[in-house]
Amino acid sequence: HVAWWRTAIERYIQTCGNDEAAAVRAMTGDCIASIPKFVFEALPPRDKTLAVTLLLPLATDAETQVRAAACRAMGVLVLFPSLAEDPFFVSDMAASVLEQMQDPSIFIRTRASWALANLCDAIVTESEKDEFDFREYMSVNTWERILSAASAAGLDNDKLRSNAVRALGSLLHVSPEDNLLMPRHLRLIKQAMLALMKNIETGSLKTRWNACHAASSMLKNPSFPIGQAQFPWTAGLYAALIQSLLHCRNYKVRIHACMALATPTSLDKYGDQYPAVQKAIASAQQACSEEQEGEYQEYRYKEQLEAQASSVKKKRKGRRDKKRLISVSIFPF
Repeated sequence: HVAWWRTAIERYIQTCGNDEAAAVRAMTGDCIASIPKFVFEALPPRDKTLAVTLLLPLATDAETQVRAAACRAMGVLVLFPSLAEDPFFVSDMAASVLEQMQDPSIFIRTRASWALANLCDAIVTESEKDEFDFREYMSVNTWERILSAASAAGLDNDKLRSNAVRALGSLLHVSPEDNLLMPRHLRLIKQAMLALMKNIETGSLKTRWNACHAASSMLKNPSFPIGQAQFPWTAGLYAALIQSLLHCRNYKVRIHACMALATPTSLDKYGDQYPAVQKAIASAQQACSEEQEGEYQEYRYKEQLEAQASSVKKKRKGRRDKKRLISVSIFPF
C-alpha cells in the first residue's frame, strides 16, 4: 500500500494538481483525502511534505469544487497524528480554512466549518500530551479569528451549525487562561456563548446534541470564565441546558444536556444557578419514570438518561464537602 501511494503522489497526484481542468484539480484533493491514515503515517517525510504542499494551494483555487475538495482533505489530514502534532501544518491549515469560512458559497463554508472543527478536535487530542503548549499551535490572533468564525458559523445556515459548535467546544476546552481572561476577549466569548445557547435550544437534533456536548467540553476547562457577575452568560447557558434537559423530546439531546450540567467541578462555576440545576436534574429523573415507553432506540437512551440523572443526584447528596463537586461519568452510546 505504501509503495503504491508513493507512486501515486509523486507521479500522478502531483501532475493533477496543476491541470487546467478544475475537475482534475479537485480530484487531487479527493485523492489526498483518500490516503489511509496508516499509509500516510508510514510515508517517508518527503512524500508527506509533498502531499501537504500540493494540497494547501488548492484551498485558494478559483473554482468552488477545487476549494471544497481542499477543505475536505485538510479536515481529514489534520486528524493524522504526524500532522496534528505539527504546529506549522496546523497554522497553515487554520489560515486556509478561516479564509474559506468567509466564502459566499454555503457548500464551501460547510466544508470549511467541518475542517475547522476537526482542527480544534485534533488540538484537544494533542493537549493530552505532557509536552503540549497551546501557544506553539496557535497565536492569540489566530485564536481570536477561529473563535469569531465559529461563533458566526453557529448563527449561519443549519448545515454549518453542528460543526461550528463542535469547534467552539473543543477550542474553549483547550484555551489557556491568559486567552480566556483577557478583557478584550470577553466580547468574543460572549458571542460564542450566544451562538452556543441558541443551538442548545433550537435547530436540528444533531446540532442540539453537538451543542450540549460542546458545552460539556468547554466546562471541563477549569479556567473557563463562568459563574461570576462579570460573566453574563452564566444564567443563559445553564437555562438553555435545563430547557433541553426538561423539554426536548429526544433522549440523546437530554443526555448530553444532563452531562453538561454535571460537568463543573466547583460550586463557583454555577454561580447562583446551582439550585436550579439540582431541581432540573431531579425533575428529569422523575420524568423518566413517568414517561411511557416508545421505540427501542429511544428506550435505550431513556435508560441512560435515568441512570445518569440518578448518579448525579446520589453524588451530590452524598457529597459532604460543599466546596467541590464530583463530575459525572459519561455513559457511552
